[in-house]
Amino acid sequence: MTGFLPSFRGELRDLARSPLTWIAAAATATAAWTLGTHAPIKDNGYVVYQSALQAAALTASFFLLGIAATTVAGERTRGTVRWLLPRPVTRAGFVAGKAAALALLAVTLLVVAVGVAWSVSKQHGFGDVKAEAVESDGMGFEYLEEEVVPPVFQASTMRRRALYATLLVLPSLLTATGLGLLVSSLLASAAGAVITALALAIPLTFLPEVLGLSEKAALMLPFSAADAFLHQVGEFGRRLATAEWPDYGAGPLAGAILGAIGLPVLGALVFSRLDLTD
Repeated sequence: MTGFLPSFRGELRDLARSPLTWIAAAATATAAWTLGTHAPIKDNGYVVYQSALQAAALTASFFLLGIAATTVAGERTRGTVRWLLPRPVTRAGFVAGKAAALALLAVTLLVVAVGVAWSVSKQHGFGDVKAEAVESDGMGFEYLEEEVVPPVFQASTMRRRALYATLLVLPSLLTATGLGLLVSSLLASAAGAVITALALAIPLTFLPEVLGLSEKAALMLPFSAADAFLHQVGEFGRRLATAEWPDYGAGPLAGAILGAIGLPVLGALVFSRLDLTD
């Protein structure tokens, strides 16, 4: 793909100079810190970590969506695409370079999110969790009777689960980035691309409920997978005896990776066949 490196370096330079990039990093950190410090239960770090990272991931996703939506469309708005593409730069390489730079931004925002989430949760500890309650009607918790032997969730197991849930956040962020890049490749207006991407992202958040998907099928969607597994970490942290770690094999991870890689590739294919004479 000729032109990948020039496109990658140029996009990195633009991202580093853009105030929106730094605002995204600050907003991600602020979301993690705010929700982490206001977690409902603070007698262990798992609930705090879940609250902080979920908030940060959602914030980062929308910023990545908006930033990605302005990349290719922004070049077309400024007219620089016509100047770039007659040079030895293929369209696929042009889009791939931008996708790689945006992926690096997604990784950076995840590092920021995890770093802040860890810093606000580590003081509460990541040890064994002894179950004390079962969830009731949503208005509160019913506590176990004295004669019931509560299960103990081992710290090593809990940490592995928290790590797995954290890893699923990255494909979720990359999927948001890929969606923005796909829309950006289709539209000639940067403003129109941002509005369209946001208009698509909000319904996609509720897609499992709209389509009536089973829990297993819903976890094939990157957004749903990351959110569900992080939520489950919080359920264990809330000391619920009824909490169970879902066993869906490699499905959620496979679906997340497919979404993360597939959307940018589709964007490159679409852009390579567009008529840019407008």
